[in-house]
Amino acid sequence: MEFARFENLEEGFLRAGDRYLQMVANLCVRTRHAPIGQRDFYALMRKLRYGTASEQERQEALTKLPELITKFFLGLESEEENQKPSLLSILAEGSTDLQQLDLVANAAELSALPFEAALAKDGTPLFLSGGGVVLTRRVRGRFTEQRPSWPTRPRVLFAWSAAGGKVPQDEHRKALLAALEPWLPAANRASVFVELGNARLRDLEAVIQDASEAGKGFSHVHLLAHGHPVREANDDRFGVAFTHPVEGMDIVAPEQLAKALAGIRASAVVVTLAACDAGNQTDTITPEKSVAHELHVSGLPVVVASQLPLTISGSNILVRRFYHDLLEGCDVRSALHRARVELYERREEAGHDWLSVVGYVELREGYADFLQEIRLKSQLASLENLRDRAEMAAKEGADSEVLAAIRTALKRRIERLENLLSETRGGAALDENRGLLGSAEKRLAELCFHHFKDEAGQRESQEALQRARDSYRLAFEANPSHHWSGVQYLALHAALTGEVNPEHWKTAYRAAEVDRQRPNEFWAQGSLAELALLDRILGQGTDLSATGYLVEMKDRVAALKEAPSHNPFGSTALQLQRYLDWWRQDLGFFPGTPDLASAAGDLGKLIQPMD
Repeated sequence: MEFARFENLEEGFLRAGDRYLQMVANLCVRTRHAPIGQRDFYALMRKLRYGTASEQERQEALTKLPELITKFFLGLESEEENQKPSLLSILAEGSTDLQQLDLVANAAELSALPFEAALAKDGTPLFLSGGGVVLTRRVRGRFTEQRPSWPTRPRVLFAWSAAGGKVPQDEHRKALLAALEPWLPAANRASVFVELGNARLRDLEAVIQDASEAGKGFSHVHLLAHGHPVREANDDRFGVAFTHPVEGMDIVAPEQLAKALAGIRASAVVVTLAACDAGNQTDTITPEKSVAHELHVSGLPVVVASQLPLTISGSNILVRRFYHDLLEGCDVRSALHRARVELYERREEAGHDWLSVVGYVELREGYADFLQEIRLKSQLASLENLRDRAEMAAKEGADSEVLAAIRTALKRRIERLENLLSETRGGAALDENRGLLGSAEKRLAELCFHHFKDEAGQRESQEALQRARDSYRLAFEANPSHHWSGVQYLALHAALTGEVNPEHWKTAYRAAEVDRQRPNEFWAQGSLAELALLDRILGQGTDLSATGYLVEMKDRVAALKEAPSHNPFGSTALQLQRYLDWWRQDLGFFPGTPDLASAAGDLGKLIQPMD
């Protein structure tokens, strides 16, 4: 949806009755009339400022403002006009799904309107209609062409300042760390999470500059501070209160903050501002705009802020809900919608913060499809991190509580992967998701086997291993050319039953041999080495021995001009080690078959120095 008018768009003034052109999708252009004048609009917005208006005034504003917004948003047409296609009829067509309403309102005075307050026909908030409606804002023609890639591994900067009063930094830190938990390493937490407390503007600039120069930019920035009027003549906008080295409070104007964050434009995809009025656009006669607006048009794809004062409870809900869903791999628009829904449901404690939150969103073309690929890679990164944490904890003699927490985190990853599996729309992403689910179950089985020796823990390990085998089998049957999932399935099935299906083995072998013919291929050799190891049960015969495939892998990698981004030797050695430490006959695996532990150990030694 876009609203348009002539003349200077940088400055404006609401006048009741003024006409605007409204364009919705491919519908006919319609005329809309401003429902309120600037003075009356200011008066209504002031009644929504906690602490400065009575509860009665606030409730009056919460009744009046949505009605006015809805009138302008949807129009009050004649009965004949109402029969024509409209925004509501478009939304009704997809009523069972979450739908995005992409709002373009370049005119300064319109960008001040809280469109998020719009109502549906039944009088309930529009964002609750059907499967949900998420309203996002953007500015046409003002967004940079350089957009950062969505990250597979998050790195969050949490900057907060108590200048101007207390802030709930402990609650926000806890929420961010909980959302980041799958990616938090056993050591060097700063690789994922950096906190800047009682932040000064120059501190923020320095942290961002250092990260940029080190090539370790931040993917997400969360700023917690107080909003404060800008202390300049003829400027009624709001800035952010940072800590001043002498005076206690430094009011940072929107342009200053945008400049300070310039170093993260190549990496940051999301900036959240838990600061009162960071999205406040009511100063419509000043060409410069709100903090959120300035950050967005400077090149930051997603900026979430509040256009009014924000309650402490509301800010806690926002950061917890939004970052939990976002870092679980949800679409950022879905995460924004879910946060608004929870704010609305908990309005007894969070007031009208559901109305105040705004989201400026400009996503790359094909983001929804791209997200499926990225979130799978992200889930794999989190699984690898959890595995590393478990190994580190075990080496350091961690107590059972620490290991139990990692087990719980793995179970949450599995639950999330199962949800993603139901959401993924076929193709390679679906196959990868099944494979990742198998990988997660295998890691859970391994953790339980080594560190939970009681009967319940061993039973859980066995059940998880069976589920892992079944997931890998489904992935392989859906895509027989994916030899990696085939090898995983064959290995787990052999470990559990002592049997190797000859037809499945042949299919995986052929697929890996096809990949092996590519000049720079080295991953297929790892699959072929393990297939050769399992061939000790079948006796089918392979082109090379397992040793020969691993030597070829080493030669191929050594010939590369640059080292691969993911170490094939470490992954292959880890898999072979499982035959030694876990899948042994004396521990109940590979029943009735030749013992593969000794042979796997010799192969592991061959590539271990390369790890």
